Amino acid sequence: MPRRPAALFSVVVALVAAPHAPAAPPAVTATATPASGQAPLTATLAASGDAAAYRWELGDGAEADGASVQHVYGAGLWTATVTATAPDGETAQAHVVIRSESVTLAAAAPATYGRVTLFTGSLRPAVAGVRVFLDSGGRTIAHGTTGAGGGFRVHARAGAPGAVVAHADQAVSPPFMLAVRPAVTVAFAGRETLDGKLSVVARIRPASAGTLALTVRRAGGIVKTRSGDDIVVPLDTRLPGSVVVTAAAKTAPGWTPALTRASATVAYPQLAEGASGSSVSALRARLAALGYEVPPASGSFDTALLDAVYAFQKVQGLPRTGVASPAVWAKLNHPFEPRPRYPGPADHIEVDKTRQVLYVVRGGRVRTIVPVSTAGIPGHFTPTGRFAIYRKVVGFDPSPLGTLYDPMYFTGGYAIHGNPSVPPYPASHGCIRVPMWIAPLLYAANDYGETVYVY
Repeated sequence: MPRRPAALFSVVVALVAAPHAPAAPPAVTATATPASGQAPLTATLAASGDAAAYRWELGDGAEADGASVQHVYGAGLWTATVTATAPDGETAQAHVVIRSESVTLAAAAPATYGRVTLFTGSLRPAVAGVRVFLDSGGRTIAHGTTGAGGGFRVHARAGAPGAVVAHADQAVSPPFMLAVRPAVTVAFAGRETLDGKLSVVARIRPASAGTLALTVRRAGGIVKTRSGDDIVVPLDTRLPGSVVVTAAAKTAPGWTPALTRASATVAYPQLAEGASGSSVSALRARLAALGYEVPPASGSFDTALLDAVYAFQKVQGLPRTGVASPAVWAKLNHPFEPRPRYPGPADHIEVDKTRQVLYVVRGGRVRTIVPVSTAGIPGHFTPTGRFAIYRKVVGFDPSPLGTLYDPMYFTGGYAIHGNPSVPPYPASHGCIRVPMWIAPLLYAANDYGETVYVY
């Protein structure tokens, strides 16, 4: 009996003295299948180990329980965390990363066939340096690389309308339906001058995209219409003016309508001595209508017409080139029309030394304008004032300073007379030179006593 309490004591002591052994955390690993791919990505998440329970935080705010769960991820880079719990309550965690990719694609619409079009888009989650390929009709049409933010800009030449998709890493964009209009061109071939050979050329590319309806308009309305895919239409250049051409595409199914306009101006050409044709005739007729003395109708730009051009340039304040330039044609359409400086008598002659022209005034209006050349030699002058014709000589009349042709003397030895040289600047000894072919006309139209003003 005495030995029993001692044994009990020793057991108690043993129990109290034995250390408490901590429980080991559960072993756990996590995997995702697949771990990356096109969004929306369906991934199976699996946890393995010796845990009694598994709790998932899926990374996008969702949660789930179980050793194996399935989840659909939108575009992004997600981290799923599984918490494993052992039977004794100990926990451990494991992580797995899921990459769910998407790529977008867009372009300005409509594009024009054969022209470069800019495609833009972005890869999500963003990664720089990823190659992007654009495919259309089963072939790659262009490629590029993503930037720091995952965006890309790729230029591609537009072909037929249809779907274009972008491939970037494991992602494929939804099809972008590219609208394309055919390339419609309108051009002018030839010379845009009066009586020039000028045609309008219109084309549609590709020819399979449709046909063209071509309309040619000039002042007053439509003058021509044509249809086809390659159209060449000769234009009438017998009259000056603007030509407006409209080419509208009647497109085949799938193509976007297209329209192009172009214009040309049929203008008088630059004419100089020696030129010929209807433009010269038009120049001659316009000068005559404005009162400038011109020779009988002729199809060539001769020295007589040159005299008239000089006279016109002098009156209009243009450079005295003798060339019918665009500036001359413009002034011919909107000219300065001179008026007599002196009101009476109603019929008289005026010589404007500044402009180097002579006006024949009839009924108080300038009826005829001719070029002259007054004193330009040092030491000589042409007198100014009011005078009257007091002597006339038919034909050639010798004088100390040369032979005068059909002279009409108005004071002393000063006369209005023909001379082979009538430059567009002062060059005489004092008389008033006029071209040889004009002298007989003035002689016949102005009698003795005709008033002559020189200023």
